[in-house]
Amino acid sequence: MGLFSNDKEQDARLDALEAHVRAISEAIQQTQLDVVNTNIKLIRVESALGDKLDTDAVDPAIGALNEQLGTARAEYDRMAAAASESWATLHAGATDAVASLRQSVEEAAARIEQELEE
Repeated sequence: MGLFSNDKEQDARLDALEAHVRAISEAIQQTQLDVVNTNIKLIRVESALGDKLDTDAVDPAIGALNEQLGTARAEYDRMAAAASESWATLHAGATDAVASLRQSVEEAAARIEQELEE
């Protein structure tokens, strides 16, 4: 028996929360994989270019692209940190809510058992 006799609603909310958390986790993991893949490709390009190009001979567009890539990396690091912090907060809140719900259910069960004994 749920806290307010709404087990199905509580289960539905918990299921929705779990699905949302899984989707966020999968998105973060996919983003991390994409970044690693991009870094591998960049390493390959750098390796292939090596000393073949002089810095003065590089097209200005490539320089601008490199600066944008640096900005994107910084933004990704900031987003990854924020997502990690959000995940920790969400996980802690969900854990506290489930613990509180469990305690309430146990207290309600104890009261019912006591009333049945009387």
